Amino acid sequence: MLKLLIVEDERWEREGLAELFDWPTLGIGAVETACDGIEGLEKAIGMEPDIVITDISMPGLNGIEMAKLVRRELPDVRFVVLTGYDDFEYARDAIRFGAVDYLLKPIDEEELRATLARIAIDCEEAARRRGNEEQGRQAREEGRRASLRTALAALLADRDPAGEDAEVLEEALAEATVGPAPEAFGVWTVRAPAAAGRPGAVFFEERAELALRRPAIAYTFGAGAVLEAVIVFGLRAEEAESQRELATRLLHDLSSGQAPSPDDGWTVAVGGAAKTLPSAIDSYREAAKALRFAVWSGRKGVAEAADEEAERASFALEAERLDRRFKELAKQIRSSLGSGDERAAETSLDELFALIAAYPGAGRAYVTSLLGGLVEGLSTLASPAALTAGGEDGFGFEALLSSEGQLELRVRMQSTLRRIADILRDKRENKDDHIVDRVIRLIEEQYGNPSLGLAYLAGEAFVSPNHLGATFKKKMGKTPTEYIQDYRLARAEELLRSTGLRVSAVAERVGIPNTSYFGTLFKNAYGMTPGEYQEMTRR
Repeated sequence: MLKLLIVEDERWEREGLAELFDWPTLGIGAVETACDGIEGLEKAIGMEPDIVITDISMPGLNGIEMAKLVRRELPDVRFVVLTGYDDFEYARDAIRFGAVDYLLKPIDEEELRATLARIAIDCEEAARRRGNEEQGRQAREEGRRASLRTALAALLADRDPAGEDAEVLEEALAEATVGPAPEAFGVWTVRAPAAAGRPGAVFFEERAELALRRPAIAYTFGAGAVLEAVIVFGLRAEEAESQRELATRLLHDLSSGQAPSPDDGWTVAVGGAAKTLPSAIDSYREAAKALRFAVWSGRKGVAEAADEEAERASFALEAERLDRRFKELAKQIRSSLGSGDERAAETSLDELFALIAAYPGAGRAYVTSLLGGLVEGLSTLASPAALTAGGEDGFGFEALLSSEGQLELRVRMQSTLRRIADILRDKRENKDDHIVDRVIRLIEEQYGNPSLGLAYLAGEAFVSPNHLGATFKKKMGKTPTEYIQDYRLARAEELLRSTGLRVSAVAERVGIPNTSYFGTLFKNAYGMTPGEYQEMTRR
């Protein structure tokens, strides 16, 4: 709906015009009034009307003068001039500043209605044209921006050997810059917190341009809850040496105008200034490295490559202390889990991660290798089959390596610790079952070993032969020796049936190297000698 302003110094005429029509039927939704040209100018600037009906002769500022001043600020406003003077000079002035119509008082109601209806149609057409023009302009600008983002992605991926993309980007930044052309270029990476959702490149460009007061080009990447952006913009020579102040301004704007807090989640990583855009890939690598270190150490705010360098230099002097204390805590964790004290194990794990946090310069690769060794050692407490590295649970060494930050790493280690604790608790509560399961696995793995027997199995299960024999028979209905013999003969039957091995070779393979004894056992189990069985299966 259109907006109408009525400017008339005669009160009864002003109020009469305001109540003259059912304005919505003419496409007019808001009607305001002013008592003279001065108030009319103020209201026009404030409400930005589409149509102004104004008297000419008014004290202070006449209608023609007011209209000229309004037109300077609002060139698309349509005017209808009313006057009691049938004077050519007034008409000429009205036509000069672009009044749509010049109506003499007393106003003919139908004439005014027709005039306003015609103006309303013109306003709607003009608005439609402006909308189409704006849409076209936006589409062209979006296409241009998309092309620049593609060029930026190619440049930073080192896919611009001829330097064509760098030239396009440099020209675009120079053309849009107010004042001298850029003397260097800033290349930053930004990580958004999960709470920010997944803002697109337009968001980052608008934020950067608002905070830095210069044109910027950005593109975004990342999967899931992790979203990062690269922002490139021009720098003056004096800004190239220290970009932290500029980065702090952007961080403040990304934080919605609030002072950035440690929990805010936004991180802006700054690379060294690039003297030319073709060299921006080096600046990008610096910024990306600074961001990785900030994420690893859990730092928010502005990050620079020098931060990691300083921490690594500090850690080099303290590496032995970290290594020694880590081993002490790892031993405590293993001992606590082995004795069933899960709370003590978790306390030691908390101390271990406090130690890691105190040495951010140790880096992700070094820390995850230490933790990988700890996980491997803890898994042997349970059993090799119960907790395999890289299994579906995602708590293996590969999963540890994929952890970007200490917090994520800590969560995974806590889950690993709890799973191992569950397995050990189950082993303690169902000890005999675990003993029998372990013995069966040993038999299946080592049935070809002629020395495999009760004494050997008892030693591997850390129990006495008598206890193993009684426990095994209670669960399986046969002694370990009987189970070994049955398992060997079953494997022998399979080999005789499916391979062309000689009987002596089969006997050797299943752990009964005495061929005669093997033949006697096989005949007792299958009712014929091994040779007869092999012959029968070949028919």
